Amino acid sequence: MSTTAIWLGIVGLLLSAATIAAIYYGPISALKIQRKLDEEREARNRKLYIFKTLMSNRATPMSPLYVQALNLIDVEFTANNDKEKGVRNAWKELLDLYVNFKTTANAADKADDLRAALLAAMGKSLGYDFDKVYLKKGVYYPEFLGNVEMEQHSLRHQILELLDGTGKRKLPIAMFEQKFPDLIDEPENKGAGESGEKTKRD
Repeated sequence: MSTTAIWLGIVGLLLSAATIAAIYYGPISALKIQRKLDEEREARNRKLYIFKTLMSNRATPMSPLYVQALNLIDVEFTANNDKEKGVRNAWKELLDLYVNFKTTANAADKADDLRAALLAAMGKSLGYDFDKVYLKKGVYYPEFLGNVEMEQHSLRHQILELLDGTGKRKLPIAMFEQKFPDLIDEPENKGAGESGEKTKRD
């Protein structure tokens, strides 16, 4: 057997082995790649949900949705890169202010600045470009909704004061007492006895 034939046989075996490996490992690798892409897309969607929730509710930072979204930042923005580290650091600064809100001077103004900084960092990590001035002032919140929220808060406060008796208004309580006449048991055979006596007299 010539050297050429031997090399052709070796090449054929290698090609066959490569073909078998591609048939076996190809679909597995494709599934792993697809799964990784799906996980990355889901992770981005969760981050976008947090960002959009904070953006849409930034005029009402005390709303439950806004608070829930803030508490999800540490869970979703966990990548070890400068952009997501910036998001986590911005959230830490805002959280520290919230914890010391009552003892911090001009806390409300500082909170506005830190919330804008947080949204700017979050938007940057997701491919958005918003400046802090827009994030602070570029929001629509009708005065009517603000009045409704204040009225609801005032109404809840007044109801609680009324129920626990700490407010100026007291909950009127009326006591009703209804008396019924005493029940008197009468013998059942009383009528029958009178009828018998009447018969004897007759």
